[in-house]
Amino acid sequence: MTSLPVRGRRAEQERLTQWVRRHVHRNGGGVLWIEGAVGAGKSRLLACAGNEAALAGARVLTGAAMAGGPMTPLAPLLDALTVEGDDFAEDLSTRARQEHASYRVLREVSARLRELTRDRPVVLLLDDVHDCDDLTLLALRTLSTQLAGLPLLWVLTSRAHPDGPAVQSLRRDLFSRQATQLELPPLAPEAVRQMTQDLLGAQAAAAGPYLRYLDGLPGTVRQLCAYLQDVSPTDPCGPAGPAEVREVLTWLVTRRLDQLTGDARELVLIASLLGDSFTVQHLSQVLARPEAALLAPLSEALAARLLHAGDDRLSFSHSPLREAVAGTLPRPVRLSVRRRSVEVRLKAGVPTVSVAADLIGAVEPGDAWAARILRNAAQELAFVAPGTAARYLAHAVQLIQDICPERQRLSAELLPLLWQTGDIAEARDLAREVVQAPPDPVTYAQVCLELARMGSQFVVQQPEAHVRHVHRRRDVPVSLKDQLLSITMLNRLLTGEVEEAGGAVAESLMRTRGVHPVGELTHRTLQSMSAAHRQNWADAVRHAEAAAAGIAHLDPAQAAALPEVALTTSWRASLLSLSGNGQDARDLVEDGLEEAQQHGRQALLPLWHTAHARLLLEAGRLAAVSRELAAGEEVTRATGLAFTGEATALYIRANVAFHTGDDAGIDACAAQAATFLESGTPQQRRSGAWITLLTSVYREEELTRHQLMLALHHLRHGFLHAAVVDPGDAALLVRVALASGFPQVALAAVEFAEYRAQRNPAFPLFAAAAAHTRGLLDGDLARLTDAAEGYGSTRPLLGAQAWEDAGALLTAGNAAEARACFGRALDRYESCGAERDIRRARSRLRKMGIKPAAGTVASDAGWRGLTPSELGVVRLIAHGATNRQAAERLFLSPHTVNTHVRHAFEKLGIRSRVQLARLYLQEVDQPAEVAS
Repeated sequence: MTSLPVRGRRAEQERLTQWVRRHVHRNGGGVLWIEGAVGAGKSRLLACAGNEAALAGARVLTGAAMAGGPMTPLAPLLDALTVEGDDFAEDLSTRARQEHASYRVLREVSARLRELTRDRPVVLLLDDVHDCDDLTLLALRTLSTQLAGLPLLWVLTSRAHPDGPAVQSLRRDLFSRQATQLELPPLAPEAVRQMTQDLLGAQAAAAGPYLRYLDGLPGTVRQLCAYLQDVSPTDPCGPAGPAEVREVLTWLVTRRLDQLTGDARELVLIASLLGDSFTVQHLSQVLARPEAALLAPLSEALAARLLHAGDDRLSFSHSPLREAVAGTLPRPVRLSVRRRSVEVRLKAGVPTVSVAADLIGAVEPGDAWAARILRNAAQELAFVAPGTAARYLAHAVQLIQDICPERQRLSAELLPLLWQTGDIAEARDLAREVVQAPPDPVTYAQVCLELARMGSQFVVQQPEAHVRHVHRRRDVPVSLKDQLLSITMLNRLLTGEVEEAGGAVAESLMRTRGVHPVGELTHRTLQSMSAAHRQNWADAVRHAEAAAAGIAHLDPAQAAALPEVALTTSWRASLLSLSGNGQDARDLVEDGLEEAQQHGRQALLPLWHTAHARLLLEAGRLAAVSRELAAGEEVTRATGLAFTGEATALYIRANVAFHTGDDAGIDACAAQAATFLESGTPQQRRSGAWITLLTSVYREEELTRHQLMLALHHLRHGFLHAAVVDPGDAALLVRVALASGFPQVALAAVEFAEYRAQRNPAFPLFAAAAAHTRGLLDGDLARLTDAAEGYGSTRPLLGAQAWEDAGALLTAGNAAEARACFGRALDRYESCGAERDIRRARSRLRKMGIKPAAGTVASDAGWRGLTPSELGVVRLIAHGATNRQAAERLFLSPHTVNTHVRHAFEKLGIRSRVQLARLYLQEVDQPAEVAS
């Protein structure tokens, strides 16, 4: 046994050396108890104590207990007393096996020790006292007391927290008599690193990935280094691969498990399958053993530092170590224990959602009980965590391998979750499977309802026939039929089929009875959009508010997952904006967008992004509009979603390109508009006609009367998907019709705008649009200025256009007033970032001899690589605005403002708002005295 010290044990070694030398030199006696975890280095320090004692002139006696070996009474102590050529110990060992001779044997051992201490001090080293037999422990307890006056030093080592009653009693008795304790804590990480360097030399880097799993135990460090030397890695300095890491960790845990007793090993193995943390009670129930019976093996596992005890739970120190322990068990055992663990937790009242994850990968196909558990968990999570719910339910479907009614019902429940989370391909296959072989009429009707909710996501043969078939079934609840009919008709309205449907909408409104809350709000939305088509906007708002009241009575989590609710909310937000409540509308949509993002409702994101982009366009926030559209497009590309509001998105994109001067964007919109004009969907044809008008005006191309009439049809429809047609579009059509030489088309547009305003006096935007169109047709300055003021701050782009039209009318007669009108238009264009309109307004002013000052958009655009949107946020932040205040002033969400601020910090290389303000004010917005 070598006496070399262990790295990181310098303090313990010095204390040990001083204790031994002091007692030997003084011919004194005493007891030193060294304890620590398995592999803590107790045996090496015991050898060190022996070397020091020998150097000091003492006689050194050495013995050790054997774990699991033959339990010969007094064997460790007798081994220590053995002298070469002496049959004393062998004779005593034979007699010690006789129970009646124990007392006499102890007397002879005592006499032997007295004899050995006559000529010089004796140091008796006894290793692993916790494994000693009861007679040896009794002898240690008795002899250390009887021989206390002799120059006899007892140096004993024991595992920390020994579990045997006899050894615990010995420990307590020794400490009560002033025994000295030397506890060996884990080595510091640096000491472990130095130790591997000592043992492996140039190969020390190979041990790096495993050092944190050694728990600072020098014995385990030696074992690892010996193993790494044996396996001889081809590239000891290179990184270890996953397979190699798993192999070494498995070897490590196997060695550490081998050092445990059978009960402790079983406890650790079972515990490795219970997760990263668990309670003693749960472990007891899984093992089917009382908690009291676990105290000894649990203490052993804790002492070995394989398990750690928290306030109320046990855990492994490292997850990879736990996984390596679990990996030593055969798969059938792992599955059985994990399933048993789930059963115990469920029986104890743990919620299903808390145990469902443990079943995945722990059950075999055909396990109907596990499928039910996963289904219950999915139902609880469906509206709050659809991604997790889909994963649980998909696994439940896989457990039921054969096509059967139960599997089909599970598939029907899984279908909307897959669509919601954007897994379109799997949802499409599942929908086809269930529709072809429905398990029962109700499930079939439910699947038809989900397909209708998904709009155009799936190609289902003869969808109208499916709807009629459901309505003929008497065993399908009326509420389900109601919802199916309502959402089907809502889809027809959204795609623009209201004209082709003829009396179908009115008929459906009478047939749907609102017997289900969701069906009732869909029914109200149908009525609202139908009223909007008839230009009865007061009724449209009234029905939309009633639908909103219905949503308020639904479970919020359930409501947020329903496409009907999202469409209803988006439509209501558009009506709020039309009524002049733009901020309330944006708040409504931003809340829906945030909820969908937080819960992973990918299918609803394109709708929310498009609705938000439309509201931002109305507010004149062109840069923010582009970002919202890009975010929605990214979702559709990533998931393969087919967005039914694509026509609305194209309308918004074309308007942004029209006002910003984006040639490439206009070309792309024109190409898509041509495709839309050939579409079989009325919504896309109307959108295509209007985009064609915009792109032709942009390119200064001639327009035919037919093209203008198609654009007029777009205005008269009232809505595009789930958004109101912008009232100001009528002014653009009049302007273009007059310029193209078709005054009759212009007159038709004016008459429509005036009819709409007259019928809806509570909507100032309609009145402003009517004044604008009549002013353009008649050349009436007063009406144009009334329109500009009527648009107010809610429609800055429309207001700018009205001021520009007024300036154009005044150009020949009153130059001063014309310049004032153009100036007002320029201010509004600049606030919106409408670069093309800005250039045109500047050109008009220059022709009148005025050189306009550089506006804020042009003066600091591109500063230090910031985008115009980021600059807008930075400008407000630099002047003292909070993020929320900046969001309100720029009509953005707080999340978007936070993102812009973070990007600005990164680009400018700064870390605080103070630095941001100082830098911006110095370089962009200098005070007057500094600039001069």
